Amino acid sequence: MANTLTSISQSMLQDEVLPALKLGLSPLNAMSFAPQDKPLSKGDSVIVPVVSAKTAGTYSSTFESGNSTVTGTSVTIGAPTFSSWFVNPHTEGIPTAERFLAQGREAAYAVAKTVVEAVLGNFVEANIGTGAGDESVIAAANYDVDDQADMLKLLLDKGVSSGISAIHTTAYATALRKDSALQDASAYGNNGVISTGELPSIFGMRQYYTDAFPTAVTSENTEVIFTSRETAAIAVGAYNNLDQGLEASAGVRNMIVTDPDTGLSMTWRTWVNSATGEYWGSVYVAYGTSFIQDAAVRIVTA
Repeated sequence: MANTLTSISQSMLQDEVLPALKLGLSPLNAMSFAPQDKPLSKGDSVIVPVVSAKTAGTYSSTFESGNSTVTGTSVTIGAPTFSSWFVNPHTEGIPTAERFLAQGREAAYAVAKTVVEAVLGNFVEANIGTGAGDESVIAAANYDVDDQADMLKLLLDKGVSSGISAIHTTAYATALRKDSALQDASAYGNNGVISTGELPSIFGMRQYYTDAFPTAVTSENTEVIFTSRETAAIAVGAYNNLDQGLEASAGVRNMIVTDPDTGLSMTWRTWVNSATGEYWGSVYVAYGTSFIQDAAVRIVTA
């Protein structure tokens, strides 16, 4: 059976599906995140640039004293992470482009969530520690911007001074939205929390939230992670097209779609199961991640 979903173009995928992937992956911007604009294969080694802190000195004879603080951390790309769906035209109706794009958005977010879960798995006790300088016990009902100031100090005491972000579970993000210091427009110059629900930068720290905290982290009662870019490295991109010879014989259609702003790429795949008549679609990426060093602290419930 022929694949009739040929009306879906790269520009349609850029507009309709890729934003869902970018949204789901947004917490990764808290770390050394390297979106890839070239296809990746399992086993590839990708060097992720990591910018570390600089030092200063007194001039003596030249300004060419020092070294580059951009180092490379290698991550190994694994098998593709995917989310697929199908439409049976005999029982569910015509598999229109609009229908496939809507399902593609959900699939793209599911893929992003799986990637974020794997990356946040770096933030376990074995890597971050459990001492007084590594975590604080704060209940959601008591969590506010004052706690953010205290967590910032813990990071400063670890020698982390820039590029700091906070990644929340949805419950703790909700608790922070209720803080009068954020809801009161006069406290910080705008009413963004009330009008949009988005958390503003607090004490210079970017704020993220996600429903993708993995079990390895939630089992340790972690609810908020404060981190710099130096804690973990991540590379994400489209997976190599391995079905180039199948378009005519099996109706497989692959497209690699790239975000022009960030370089982030994904693979879009459609095909038809000739035995069942089902029209299938899939969104997938390949990624690799690596823990670099302890440049993070956590809020736990107990």
